[in-house]
Amino acid sequence: MFRKISYFLLLNIFIVSLFAQHSHGNRGGKKLPAVCEIKGNVVDSTSGFPIGYASITILNHDGEIITGGVSDEDGFFHIREINPGHYDVKIEFMGFKAYEIEEVELSMRGERSKNLGQITLSSVFIQLDVVNVIEDKPIFEFEADKMIYNSSDDIVAGSGTAEDVLNKVPMVTVDSDGEISLRGNPNVKILINGRPNRSGGDVDNIPASLIEKVEIITSPSAKYDPEGMAGIINIVLEKGRFEGLNGNLKLYLKHNKFNSIKDMNGLTLYSNYQTDKYNLYSSYSINNRMRAQQGYRRVYNTYVENEDIVYSYDYDFESLSDRFGQSLTIGSDYSLTENITLNVEGVYKNHYKEKTNTQEYLWDGLTNYLVENRKIVESSEGEDEGNYHAEVFGEVIQSFDVPDKEISISFAYDNGVDSEYETQGDNTTHVEEIEGSYEIDFTYKLPLTEKSKLEFGYDGRFNNSEEQMKFELSGKNVLDSTWTFTGTNDFDYSRSIHGFFAEYQLELNEKFSIKPSLRIEYVNKNINFNILDTVSTGIVNSIYAELLQD
Repeated sequence: MFRKISYFLLLNIFIVSLFAQHSHGNRGGKKLPAVCEIKGNVVDSTSGFPIGYASITILNHDGEIITGGVSDEDGFFHIREINPGHYDVKIEFMGFKAYEIEEVELSMRGERSKNLGQITLSSVFIQLDVVNVIEDKPIFEFEADKMIYNSSDDIVAGSGTAEDVLNKVPMVTVDSDGEISLRGNPNVKILINGRPNRSGGDVDNIPASLIEKVEIITSPSAKYDPEGMAGIINIVLEKGRFEGLNGNLKLYLKHNKFNSIKDMNGLTLYSNYQTDKYNLYSSYSINNRMRAQQGYRRVYNTYVENEDIVYSYDYDFESLSDRFGQSLTIGSDYSLTENITLNVEGVYKNHYKEKTNTQEYLWDGLTNYLVENRKIVESSEGEDEGNYHAEVFGEVIQSFDVPDKEISISFAYDNGVDSEYETQGDNTTHVEEIEGSYEIDFTYKLPLTEKSKLEFGYDGRFNNSEEQMKFELSGKNVLDSTWTFTGTNDFDYSRSIHGFFAEYQLELNEKFSIKPSLRIEYVNKNINFNILDTVSTGIVNSIYAELLQD
């Protein structure tokens, strides 16, 4: 009851304060005293019950609001301090038809107080101009050339990382090292929001809560470049779907028998502010991941001679991996006109890892295991803390009144540093890659009939990368003398691809459709491979070293 009173009271206080001083019927130019009043009571025409908090508005003949008020809990109203004159009275309440009384006369010499008596309001049905029926999307959707997994509608997929989400998608597997395979083939292309993943295929730094859906394209059309012969996985991230200011904060903590929450934790902060004209969105995530693996391997050879089975070697292994990743995304969708939308987005990612592998060998040339022959081999690999990827993206989309008709032009620029190392015994190989690339895309979608559509466009891919590798190799030759080989290689790579494509889709029925397509590409590559310096001692019997020297 209090909320109803406060709503109508504030409304009418504003009306009264704005118009209470206005006079009406001041024919002689003199301001007459506001000594008149109007009263009455409001009831329901069907039940006869009083209608409380009905709105009473006093208007002049020009439709201007002079003053007003609300009825009390018993339906009575009493509006005072009205100047003499001729007025119209309008009584309203939600769910009832408005009631108007015209030519209510108030005068100093005549009727200063006007009792309108009992006013009955008739209830009406409220008809909405537009009704939106929102239906939950299914978890899996199938189209002509792809399957869509709507992870945002799957409450089970709300925690973890993108690897956990992909493991829920049919035909997709992610192994313990983070390698993604589609139908058992690791030659798969990973896209983020339709653009190539710049993190070397690693998606473990993408929080699951930011993923809206995953598109599995098993038979890519000519719209996509030929890279990724097994198929394409496109991870679509959230942009914000609610009006006003909203967001969420999620904290991740994990514990197992190998590590605790101090090594396995993370958080995701997501927010967006949306109005009719624009949507401003941002996200920040940080992940600390520690993985531990233990196991063993037994390898043996069978020799026909003497019918003996000789174990050539076996070993136990342990792998410890410490990964860190953080990402920041800021973007905005802005409606330039009713049919033209501009999207601008900036992404920054920083990631590194340290991984140590320990293998304890037991060499046995005969049939017995000899503890004294055990040999421990350690190796390590990782990424430097200075690794980063930064991307700026812009897109303009022109839509039309015709459904599915659309023109889009986009531009993306990416820059990053990827520094990795691998150590085996006393040998270390370090590779540092500096990459810069940009992309230009144009797409035109045109529906031909209700069941057919045409799409054509252009995509340009322009890459420039510089890679420097420092390596160390050592070993023993047949004379049991030690040899070493060290060197530094410079590798420069530039490539430009101009691709033109067209595809036609025809839906034959609910289950079958065809999608013929055509793609023409012009590719230009420039590769430089230089050995800056090499140092060798002893007799080199490494094929790799000999190839580099040649």
